[in-house]
Amino acid sequence: MRSGAYDSAVSPASSQAGQARADGISVVVTVLDDRAALADLLDALGAQTRTPEEVVVVDGGSSDGTRELLEERGARISLRVLVEPGVNISAGRNAGVRAAAHEWIAVTDAGCRPDPGWLAAIDAARADADFVAGVYRVEAETALERALADALYPAPEELERPSCSVRLWQRAFGKRFEAASATGRSMAFTRAVWERAGGFPEELYAGEDVAFSRAVVGSGAKARLATRAAVAWRPRMTWGANAQMYRTYARGDVRRGSVATHVLRAGAWLGTAAFALAGGRAGRLLAAAWFAAYTSVPLLRARARGHGPAVVWRIPLAIAMKDLSQIQGAILGLLDRGRRVPQPVPKRRA
Repeated sequence: MRSGAYDSAVSPASSQAGQARADGISVVVTVLDDRAALADLLDALGAQTRTPEEVVVVDGGSSDGTRELLEERGARISLRVLVEPGVNISAGRNAGVRAAAHEWIAVTDAGCRPDPGWLAAIDAARADADFVAGVYRVEAETALERALADALYPAPEELERPSCSVRLWQRAFGKRFEAASATGRSMAFTRAVWERAGGFPEELYAGEDVAFSRAVVGSGAKARLATRAAVAWRPRMTWGANAQMYRTYARGDVRRGSVATHVLRAGAWLGTAAFALAGGRAGRLLAAAWFAAYTSVPLLRARARGHGPAVVWRIPLAIAMKDLSQIQGAILGLLDRGRRVPQPVPKRRA
């Protein structure tokens, strides 16, 4: 297949697993109508200190000039393009893995900007692993985005030597970087691991990357967290878009059978509300203490990062928005399971 060509969809029968080369790394990216973000990503991949042997882009049927961009960039990097109209993200990633020429596959997303040493860090980590989880940092430009970064996403700076309080908070409340929750923004794996895990779950319309990571780690793969395999990523820019994202993630999570976390989340909020409303002064103090503990590390992050009042007052709201949206999504997922509602395919990335 010539570099930079637009190819027809690759079917399961065209798998190249038996021909895959063990020496290099193929980078697989999915895209749909996100030309500007894809351009930034391709620039970042072209600037890697360790050049990828090939970049496989799976286009879900873009109509925004993505095709012209890829035809232009094909002359600069080793680029292969598959057109898979209408596929969801999982199916697109699986098609890219099947078409990849190398045994090792790295995955990132349009909308991410890998650091120059991203692929070199993956290359170093794969020496004693067959699944590598990278990390990401939030590129925030507005007060809302800074609040989201402080409140809802792991902090790369806490990876080195987290304090005891941070470790306790992460265990009790927070999201942290670990191989079992690696996202499609930054991960790499062998073809054998991908096959053993059953590929990315195509029945999911969101959260498919974390579901895949859990399946890989659960299969006994030798997984490693590579803290230098970092990409920059910008969150969604409005309250409504973020709420919809978390609803969608939770809905898909429950439809796949992961219910316990959402039950605990709902129970914590209902219990806090009950204490605050019916527990008298002691109940209100207990509810306030719980919420103070819940927001403690995000507020400390905001202080350490020099974020002012415009960010700080949004942090508790961001936490509440996430949790309540996830509870709503979990309820919708349970209703879907009861009605056996088919999975929708979103027009854009979830």
